[in-house]
Amino acid sequence: MSTQKLEYDAAVGGRVTLPSHVTTYHYAAGALQEIRNLVADCQETTQRSSKLIFQTLPKHMRRRAMSHHPKRLPRKYRQAHKSQMGKGGNQPVSSKRPSRKYRRRPKNLMREYVRRQRRQVWLETHIWHAKRFHMVDRWGHRLAYASCDKTYRACYRASSEHCLLQDISFYCCVELRGSLDLLRKGFDRLTSPQCGVGITARTFLSGRREGSVELFKDGRYPHGGLQRASFMWRPRGTEEDQEEHTLWLWLHPSGAQATLEELISVFQLKSTKQQVLPLKEEEEEQKMEVESEELSKGKQENLSEKSQGKGKLQQENFTKKSSQNNLRFWTQTKALELQPSYSNSENTLRLVALQREFNRFRLTGPRAQRVLLASLRPYQQGELQDQANYCQSALQLSSPAELLSNLVMGHQVVDPRLQRPKKRTKTEGKAPQTLSAGDLLVDQPKSLPESPLWSEEARKRLAQNIMSTHTYDQLRQQHAVVPGAPCAFEQKMQAVPLILVQRPGSQDPRYKRLAYGSGWDVIAPAGYGMALWLTLTMWGARPGGLRELDSVAREAGAEMHLPDTIVGLQQAAAAADEHRVSYFRMPPNKRTNYRRLAVVSPFSAPWKYLVRDWRPPSSSASGSSFYVLRHRQQLEEIAESIRQRRPLPEPLPEEALVQIQLRLVSRGYVKSNALICLPTAVDHMQRWRQIKRVDQAPVYVEPLQPDLNEQLRKDLRQSHKLKLKRLRSGRVREKRKLQETATRRVHIRPANTAHLVHAQLQQMCQLWLPTDPAEMRDSVRRQCSRQVFGYVSSAGFSFTEALVCAVGYVTPAGLQQLVGELPNSRGHQKPPLMCLLRDPDSRDYRWASFQINLNVASPAF
Repeated sequence: MSTQKLEYDAAVGGRVTLPSHVTTYHYAAGALQEIRNLVADCQETTQRSSKLIFQTLPKHMRRRAMSHHPKRLPRKYRQAHKSQMGKGGNQPVSSKRPSRKYRRRPKNLMREYVRRQRRQVWLETHIWHAKRFHMVDRWGHRLAYASCDKTYRACYRASSEHCLLQDISFYCCVELRGSLDLLRKGFDRLTSPQCGVGITARTFLSGRREGSVELFKDGRYPHGGLQRASFMWRPRGTEEDQEEHTLWLWLHPSGAQATLEELISVFQLKSTKQQVLPLKEEEEEQKMEVESEELSKGKQENLSEKSQGKGKLQQENFTKKSSQNNLRFWTQTKALELQPSYSNSENTLRLVALQREFNRFRLTGPRAQRVLLASLRPYQQGELQDQANYCQSALQLSSPAELLSNLVMGHQVVDPRLQRPKKRTKTEGKAPQTLSAGDLLVDQPKSLPESPLWSEEARKRLAQNIMSTHTYDQLRQQHAVVPGAPCAFEQKMQAVPLILVQRPGSQDPRYKRLAYGSGWDVIAPAGYGMALWLTLTMWGARPGGLRELDSVAREAGAEMHLPDTIVGLQQAAAAADEHRVSYFRMPPNKRTNYRRLAVVSPFSAPWKYLVRDWRPPSSSASGSSFYVLRHRQQLEEIAESIRQRRPLPEPLPEEALVQIQLRLVSRGYVKSNALICLPTAVDHMQRWRQIKRVDQAPVYVEPLQPDLNEQLRKDLRQSHKLKLKRLRSGRVREKRKLQETATRRVHIRPANTAHLVHAQLQQMCQLWLPTDPAEMRDSVRRQCSRQVFGYVSSAGFSFTEALVCAVGYVTPAGLQQLVGELPNSRGHQKPPLMCLLRDPDSRDYRWASFQINLNVASPAF
């Protein structure tokens, strides 16, 4: 007999028993439901889970940026992830940034460009430069400074051997229209015949040459220099009987406003923006007044009583209206006028600032004519055929210096887009020459300088009828059967008038390499700037920026902006502030101690105090002004006296500075604001010893001077730290006292010691380096062991000379003493004229030769 094992419940007398078998499909259904629940729990995070959505992903799918960018997660997890981030306070930004395609639409793009031009003006070539150049904010414009590539040497090679291209359209053009006598009288007050040929000279009045003139404040010559401006007269042509002349002045933007104010003051001009115009009611009242006068004069006797009554009523109404409307006027104000205009009370002289009317490109180098010849194709016409033939013959010469200096040529060419090569090509080879340089100097057509750009109506017509690049490309796609082949519609495109201005470059071979810096300036109408720029670059011209303007001037041994002009003073002040801020940004142990180096002003040249120290004691002049000597005759006399080793002619200009060019004799480098010092007899002896030993060491080393302010700075720093610590201790005691009786958390009171920190910083800066040499009461002339009689304004390595060259300014009294202290000549050979140079952050003195620049009044740019 088999016995069945009893379950626990049945053993104690219960009725529950386990089944002897299990149904398969019931068990499988339960197990499947449990598996589904487990999978759901793994995929969906519940409130009890300690992981986030992006943390539950496999390791190969996890990214650290998923917590901030939901789009990095799979789509099915994004909504849950956003809800989790929102509960944690990290709700992602719901606003979607517009796509780049939306932002780059023409409508939105132009709106963005207009918004970005609120503070700084853009040139027509700005977009092209912004992609390839470092851009800087200068003079209210956004200009290209230097290429992003290393093109410093390449730009020099282009200026000396090929063609360097620069956009100088930021120069302001001012148009003056009036009688010749009125213009001559006004500019006689702003210029001086001692600086060169006047603005109304006969050689310029015909319009065939461009001139340059030095402008000063009214009656302040030789002080009060404004800037060097270029000018050109409108050619008279067949209108010689008219008394009105037209003059264009090209001004640098930094001094354009000051120059414009002087012109307005000298010629007594007033703005024509506001025009008082009569209202319609006033016009009707004037008509009624005329009618009443006619009625009174006629003395009509047959008027009826009714007509007389009506007349009285009309007269009463007229008097009431006139009394009310006499105080009313309407002023038409053109706030957004691009061309400010002024005129005198007689309306015989008008001044208009032609802003954004022209593009001016500068081509420098001997191959500039090759580039222009390839880029400009003359427009076929019968009117000015002699002008076109002469321009083509002039551009076929080997160098721009072979033509008449500052020659002005009008030239009408086809659209520059039609003359563009398929790929960038460097113009090489020699073009067939039809006329020689001598024939071009003699045979000049009378219509050579004429151009439609002088007419305001012609400029407006050109701006209205210009074909956009988009339209031109669409027409090319429709009509061009063969790529690159000319189309029929291109013959109907309007001609582009240009003005070509020749620049002769260096004219003194004893001073600099002959004809260096020669080239052409191309003046084009507004709207054609980008088309002409691309054509010139495609034909091999090397583009440059503001840095190349300075480098070309330094290679030519000149300076663009003299230190006594508005532009020069602004640039010197800006550079000094920048250097001073960077100097005090360094820690004290990394700063150069200029006190110990015996340097009074390391960041700027103290011209006023230098002139003051070199002024003789018997001088009656008072004040601390200075100016650059531009008198050509005085400069020639000084140069001849130095060449003959004899005393300078008397009397010497006491407040003048003479521009010189310096060349280092041996190794070394020169920086801006370097000291130009007088050598002693010991230095000359040491030089002869170094020549025999072929020694390149400095001729003299400045001994270190004691710093009297060192202990004062330490005491000031220590007392300042103790004062701040004492103030903090007082605030801590105040907090602890409040904590004894407070029922809430107490915070320490703010320090409010910003004014103390700022005052201590200013005092510390004064102890390190005074802002003004007059505050130190030191002599600029005798600040070191060698007497200082000048400063370097700009310096750098010159590829033309293969030496370190600099442009500086010295006092005539210092030159007098230098010539008097020269050692006796050995035999018939005269000793070289040399001085000592010393950088402001160095103790080494090195020899440098120099020569006086006789052409200080060089072209403006």
